[in-house]
Amino acid sequence: MTGPDASAALAAAVAPPLAALGIPTVVGTVSCDAAWADVLAEHQVRHIAAQHAGGAAALATAYARAGGRLTAVLLGPDDALADALAGISDAARTRTALLVLKVRACPDTDTLAWAEAELLEAAGALVQDLAQASHAPTLLAEAAQVARKHGRPVVILMRAPQRADDHPDQDTDSRLDRLPLDLLTEPVADPAAVQDLARLLTEAHRPVFIAGRGARAGAATLQTLADQAGALLATTVAAHGMFEGNPWHVGVAGVLATPDMAALISGADVVIGWGCSLNEWTTRHGTLIAPNARLAQVDIDPAALGAHRPIDLGVAGDVGRTADAVRQIVAPQSGYRSEVVRQRIAEQASWHNIGYQPMLEVDDRIDPRTLSVVLDTVLPEDRTLIVACDTVLGYPVSYLRVCDADGFMLSPAPHLALASGIGAALARADRLAVATLGRRGILAAAAELETAARQHARLLIVVYDDDQQTSPPGPDITQMAAAYGCLSAEIRRPADLSLLSEWLRQPFAGPLLLRARIHRQAWWRDNAVAPTASWGQR
Repeated sequence: MTGPDASAALAAAVAPPLAALGIPTVVGTVSCDAAWADVLAEHQVRHIAAQHAGGAAALATAYARAGGRLTAVLLGPDDALADALAGISDAARTRTALLVLKVRACPDTDTLAWAEAELLEAAGALVQDLAQASHAPTLLAEAAQVARKHGRPVVILMRAPQRADDHPDQDTDSRLDRLPLDLLTEPVADPAAVQDLARLLTEAHRPVFIAGRGARAGAATLQTLADQAGALLATTVAAHGMFEGNPWHVGVAGVLATPDMAALISGADVVIGWGCSLNEWTTRHGTLIAPNARLAQVDIDPAALGAHRPIDLGVAGDVGRTADAVRQIVAPQSGYRSEVVRQRIAEQASWHNIGYQPMLEVDDRIDPRTLSVVLDTVLPEDRTLIVACDTVLGYPVSYLRVCDADGFMLSPAPHLALASGIGAALARADRLAVATLGRRGILAAAAELETAARQHARLLIVVYDDDQQTSPPGPDITQMAAAYGCLSAEIRRPADLSLLSEWLRQPFAGPLLLRARIHRQAWWRDNAVAPTASWGQR
C-alpha cells in the first residue's frame, strides 16, 4: 500500500478519534496529502492549511491560546519536526494544550525523527510513538487528556502502511521510550521552601512580584497573594496584559518600564519572580533590582532557578499552587501599597502619560511612537495584539494597549508573528487581531500572506519598516501583500492612517497590511537602551 491509499488508511484510523475527542480544528500544511483534508471534513473537523510547518505550529498554538481549546497540528512526511520546533516550544513555555501528529515516511531508517524527538522533549514537549494504528483511539485519548490537564504539547509520531501486506498491528517496535502519559504530576513546592518564602514576604516592607508567562495559569491566585502581602505587580514582556486593570500593576518590568515605575521596582526590598527567568532584559542588565534587595524565584522548572543571576531563595513548584500555599501562611499587611503609590502608578505606569519629543518627518518617515499612539486611538479596544520578538518590539508593547491577559501574544520568532496573528484571528472572530513585526519578519513569512487571504482572517498586519533606502531597493512589501491577495497601504505620516479607519468601518474585505516607514532607533535615542530581540525571553 503506497501513496494516497496509505495516507487515506492512516487518516481513516486517526480522524474519527480526533473528532470524538472534541478537537474542532487541525492545522496542517499545503504539502500535506489531500486525503487527510477529505477524511477530516467527513468528520466535521476544520482543516486549516498553512504554507510551512513552522507557520502551522505557530498558527495552531495561537489558535489554541486565543480560543482556549485543544488544537491539533498535522505534519506530513515532507514536513520536518525541526521546522515546527519554535511553535511547539512556545506552546510548552505558555502551557498551551497542543496535539502534534507527525507522519513518518519510514520508521526503520528515519533516524532524524528520533533525534527530533529528543530535541522536542528538551523543549518541553511529550513525545509518543503510534506503533500500531489500531491503538490510535486509546493513545489519542491519553494524549488529549494530558495536553488539556497539564497544558503541554504532545507529539505523536505515526506512519502509514508501506505495503499491501503491512498490517497496522504488525508494525515494528518503536525505538522511542514510551512516556507514562497518565502518570504525570505537577511538581509541588517543598513545604520548607514555602515557609521560607512566606517568611520573606512577612519581613518585607516593599515587596514586588514580577510574573512571567509561566505564571499565566496561576495569575488570579498570584493577585490574591499580592493583595494580602501588599505587593506591587509587574510582568515580563511575554506576560504583558496578565494584570491589566489591576491598580497596583506597574507595567512591564525591565527595559520597557517607564522611568517612575522602574524607580518603584528599584525601591523594593523583596522581589519575587514567578514563572519568569529574571534575565538581563527583565532586570535592566541587573540594575533594576537594588543591591540590598532580597531576591526569590518560583518556577515549575528547577533548572530555571538562578539561571540568569544569583538568588536568595529558589522554590521549585507550580506558581498557582505555591502562591496559594504561601497565602495561607502570610498575615495581611499593607506592604508597598499606599495612596501615594497608587496615584503614582495611575499617572506614570503607561507610556501614554510620558511625553516625548517627536522626530521630524524627514524623508517622509513617521516616528514609530507617534504611529503607535495614533493606531491605539483608531483600533477597537477589543483586540488581540500579536507582537514579533524583534528589534521593533518596544513600540507596540508600550503604546498599543491590551484589554486583558488573552489580548496579548508574543510571537516566538519574528517570522512567525504573521502565522500567530492568523491563528488568533481565526480563533476569535469577535476580536480584531493585530500582528506587528519588522521588515525582515514579513519578508521571511511572506508566503503566509496567502494563508491570511485564503482564510479571510480578520487581521491587521502592521510592519514597522525601519529599513533605510538602499541601492538596489528591496522588495515592495505593499505590492507583495497585494499579490498574495491582501489589501495593503504605505504609512508615512499620521494622516495616512485615515484609510485604516475606513477599513474598520466598511464591511470586512480581507486582511490589511500597513507598511509603516519609520525612523530608525527612535526608542534607543530617547531611552538609552539598545533595541534587541532578546526582550522576548521568558
